[in-house]
Amino acid sequence: MYEETTYFSDGLKIAAYLYAPKGWKRGDPPRPAVICLHGYTGMKEIYGLDVPRELCEAGYFVLAPDHRGFGKSEGVRGRHRPLEQAQDVYDGITFMQTIEGVDPGRIGLYGTSYGGANAIWVAAFDERVKAVVSSVGVHDGERWLRNGRRRYEWYELRDRIQEAAKRRVRTGERAMLPATETYPRDPHTASINQAHHQKHPLYVKEYDLESVETNLRHKPEWVANRISPRAVLFIYAERDSVVPVEEALECYKACGEPKKIVMLPKANHYDSYHFVNPEMHAVGAREMLAWFGKHL
Repeated sequence: MYEETTYFSDGLKIAAYLYAPKGWKRGDPPRPAVICLHGYTGMKEIYGLDVPRELCEAGYFVLAPDHRGFGKSEGVRGRHRPLEQAQDVYDGITFMQTIEGVDPGRIGLYGTSYGGANAIWVAAFDERVKAVVSSVGVHDGERWLRNGRRRYEWYELRDRIQEAAKRRVRTGERAMLPATETYPRDPHTASINQAHHQKHPLYVKEYDLESVETNLRHKPEWVANRISPRAVLFIYAERDSVVPVEEALECYKACGEPKKIVMLPKANHYDSYHFVNPEMHAVGAREMLAWFGKHL
């Protein structure tokens, strides 16, 4: 259903899956397109299959990229920079506008988990984005990292980041920590990570502390009001302890119309994914398809 492709962003080769709409053939009328953005530790092989397939079957072109430094894309491993990932998305939009059959005026973004942060940020600054879906998305990096930790853990992390930053600016030293310590986790998340993410040969095991530092300053919610009158859908999990529900509720408030928010009842973060909970994923997928169907 897809072909492996690449495009360039800041001179780096970005690896992606490109899906054509089911039944589409050359000469057919142009179709809308959606770019699907993976999460904080994700890659397209884990997050970039089910939603693109569902969109493809519904008649969309789909691009599912690995952000720089992840999966098969070029870039420094263990370096997570939100604004660099945003550039990957801007260039992904441009790339899709070169694809035969894509309607360049009807491009949407679907972001899951940290991909939701990128989707909101990019839509705020790029009017080529006509509709957005953020599923279990992060919308304020500092609040996300703080609310998912006990208070003393938050103070310890903040001190660690500050000390690493002081060493870095004086020596150039790159301080690293395990990927599993860079974001909030509960037992359910840990089991999913061990069963899926950490077994993948391209899994990034360590991040630099500057990755965490840059996330403290990344607050897509602060610019979410720029998206209207383009449409935004939020999907959140009621029992999400990886990305607390405030991330969706507060960003929803910040957005103008048209907007909608949907709760996945009694769901954990990873219940939003088909490979964990197909029935719960289907709830969000129906809302996503209806939203893009109405606004793209």
